[in-house]
Amino acid sequence: MNFVDWVQVITQSVTAITAVIMAILAYRTYLAAPEQEAESEPENAFDDTTSEQLDEVFVFKTSKQKTYLKVTKQGLACRIEDERDGKGGPQWLLLKQEVKAILDSMAFSVNPGYKVNTGKFTIGPRRNWLYTKSLFPEPDYLKSVIQRLLENAGS
Repeated sequence: MNFVDWVQVITQSVTAITAVIMAILAYRTYLAAPEQEAESEPENAFDDTTSEQLDEVFVFKTSKQKTYLKVTKQGLACRIEDERDGKGGPQWLLLKQEVKAILDSMAFSVNPGYKVNTGKFTIGPRRNWLYTKSLFPEPDYLKSVIQRLLENAGS
């Protein structure tokens, strides 16, 4: 074997060893199954803190505007607080009879949509109202809050 052959053998050996080492490091870093610390299980699935009556929810926020859903004596109301003059105030009211019909037909929904910060919800005839995703990251949670508000407004 001449010198060039020895250099090729050494180069191929170093390349193979480097590939093996990189594969081992990649497995340890990226491909190994993540380990999860054990958490203690709650003693019961009921949350005592949610037993109070839900009567008002803050659903949307911008730098100048906030939207609230509130249970009133008449039913469920929507109100916008806006810093700008002539904007905001009461938006709509669903009377108790309407609320009961909406609950019976499950005519409410939440659509997170494709936008990063906002999604839309619908309650009966009140369609495509914005909500802030940072307040309600899970659409099902907002849907359950709306259902609870409707139940409280209809009673």
